[in-house]
Amino acid sequence: MKIESRTLPKKSVSFLSIFFFIILSFLVEARAKPHEIKIPLGLAWGDGSEKLEAMARPGGFSVTHREENSNKTILTVHGLLGTALQESLFFFQNNALIEIEYRYGDSSWKGAGYQEFFDAFRRMYDTKYGSGTQLIHMSSTRQKDIVISLTGYQWSDPCSILDLYYYSAAFGEENSYRLVSLHYKAP
Repeated sequence: MKIESRTLPKKSVSFLSIFFFIILSFLVEARAKPHEIKIPLGLAWGDGSEKLEAMARPGGFSVTHREENSNKTILTVHGLLGTALQESLFFFQNNALIEIEYRYGDSSWKGAGYQEFFDAFRRMYDTKYGSGTQLIHMSSTRQKDIVISLTGYQWSDPCSILDLYYYSAAFGEENSYRLVSLHYKAP
């Protein structure tokens, strides 16, 4: 029994190579291109505080505190949905939205629970926006055995900056203050 070998014409090989290259480049571009960082609640940088206040009641949340000094206003909001979301701060400069800070925590979490929550957020944002830039990582022991730790990462695009921080000040497991905060900022 004789087996014949067939070869494709050079034109077919060139066409297949080009086609394969085009498909591969689309796949790499789709995987490498991070999503745009969207501002929460459908807000836009520069929106006034009255827009957030008008959204409060129909949105199921409330503005619980308003702090004003010179050209900056900070609105504290409670009632927004989110896992372990304790409070939200909205920063306005000259009545234009410039930053949103979400503060996360849970009294039932120990140090490892906060670290796991922070790491889960970091991995999620790495997947969504590309690898974050580590801004800070420090740990030190202060007087009277208080251990202070701070870790922060940043993601950015032309329209927004997203910072994620984990802060811990602990004197043993029972006496501690821990916080995971997420900051959306105008560039």
